[in-house]
Amino acid sequence: MDARYKQANKEAKLSLVLTFIYLLGWVICAYCISNKIGFLGLPLWFELSCIVIPLGFVLLCWLVVKFQFKNISLEQTK
Repeated sequence: MDARYKQANKEAKLSLVLTFIYLLGWVICAYCISNKIGFLGLPLWFELSCIVIPLGFVLLCWLVVKFQFKNISLEQTK
């Protein structure tokens, strides 16, 4: 198998894993956290699921792209 396909499969799997982790984190924070007031004066579940989790995943996605994704040529080689 061409190394480009191995890298593309690895990147697709990582993207899918990140998506499921984000969804799981969002659902847990949105539905399992109480209505206590958070540090911004909003409900804690809202702050976690709509502010903290997305910011954390922006950082996590940046790290994955920086260290796991590779810049590969998609041109045909002879």
